[in-house]
Amino acid sequence: MSKLNSVNIDQTEETATEILEPVAELDKQIVSPVKETRNQAIRYILWGLISVAVNFATFYTTYHLIGLEYQVANIVSWVIAVQVAFWVDRLKVFDHHSNHVYREMGKFYGTRVVTYVVEAIILWLLMSVLGSSAVLAKVLGQAGAIIGNFLFSKLYVFRNK
Repeated sequence: MSKLNSVNIDQTEETATEILEPVAELDKQIVSPVKETRNQAIRYILWGLISVAVNFATFYTTYHLIGLEYQVANIVSWVIAVQVAFWVDRLKVFDHHSNHVYREMGKFYGTRVVTYVVEAIILWLLMSVLGSSAVLAKVLGQAGAIIGNFLFSKLYVFRNK
């Protein structure tokens, strides 16, 4: 009887292993990209604080201290923050290394133009149409831009082929 039990146990272990190996491989294929995206999103938020701080500091300086019109101040702050963001995203967030830096930079700036236009519309709508404060408008505009920028960077600019 113990020999019979041993055979059944061995067969059961083989069956479980045969069933679980494809599941484990599928888990690697599905869960690993999800975990990597989550980790990239966390790095994007943490490292992105640098470019957000540059953007806000430049906007505050040019709008409140220098007295530039808010859209001009936003353009100046955007250009400086985008250049900082490109290098931070490329090297720290997506750990992307290729020989096509200028092509990537062009794609990066192109996608940032799209999110800049969205942010400019939000600023105009909130400040000029609704009379909101510049700080509230900037915070909401940046929130929309940050989400769009992450998706564009991950799916288009720094994707691995």
